[in-house]
Amino acid sequence: MDQVDTFVESHAQYANENLSDEYTNSREMKEKVILIYGDNELSNRVKAYCDLQNEMWEFITDINDINTESNYKCLLALSYNDVDNLMISSVAFKIYSIPSVIVLCNNQSHLKIYNEFNFDEVLLYSDNIDRLFSAIKGWVEDAVKDQAKI
Repeated sequence: MDQVDTFVESHAQYANENLSDEYTNSREMKEKVILIYGDNELSNRVKAYCDLQNEMWEFITDINDINTESNYKCLLALSYNDVDNLMISSVAFKIYSIPSVIVLCNNQSHLKIYNEFNFDEVLLYSDNIDRLFSAIKGWVEDAVKDQAKI
């Protein structure tokens, strides 16, 4: 029985190492994607703008929709619900290692909580969707320029 265990361990180790390398290489080769959370006018405008810029994006409405196979460059948490934005942003950054998080703060009294997380950018909600969209649009343009350098 010890010989069987030794055989299985030695071959399983070898197979898992190869699988891990293949998985790592395939993730590195995939194009980076912008992840968009929130279903509203602002997120719809951002999706349309990403299309105009030929920027790849994925849209989710639930935290369980995050694709572990994707290579995300950024999360845009644009829901009109602060609890949802804080939850998805925190999990995306800490669990899924999404390197950049831009999040919408809907209630100024919650701004201190957002700032504790050290997100890349916290946008304070205003009724002026155009101003919010311009800030996000600037980030998308910078992301396109950064990707062109790579």
